[in-house]
Amino acid sequence: LELSTPVVKLWDGVIALPMIGTLDSARTQIVMESLLQRLVDTGSEIAIIDITGVPPVDTLVAQHLLKTVTGIRLMGAECIISGIRPQIAQTIVHLGVDLQGVTTKATLADALAIALKQVGLSVVKTKPTQSA
Repeated sequence: LELSTPVVKLWDGVIALPMIGTLDSARTQIVMESLLQRLVDTGSEIAIIDITGVPPVDTLVAQHLLKTVTGIRLMGAECIISGIRPQIAQTIVHLGVDLQGVTTKATLADALAIALKQVGLSVVKTKPTQSA
């Protein structure tokens, strides 16, 4: 079960949960528990939930995501949902799910950039150094 919900530390203050596969009530409960515990363990202020590997979202999955976001906020952290593909966006709109106030991004890289900015960091591309 722990392997199905790997919460990884991306940077100081930033953790991520890359989700793969179908979300049901039991798995969502485990996801929320491990994510909230990892928030406490790492002292992170931002959690990224990446749903790139989740099949098309239905009403139940959307509700589970919102409950997880609410739990994260109750712990005093912010949540970013990444991996929003066009078909997922259409489904969420058609289902009438309200994600107002939740930051969403198409890719995990975009979500990480936002998270780093929120913790006061910036990523700058530099020229590669040449070895002597």
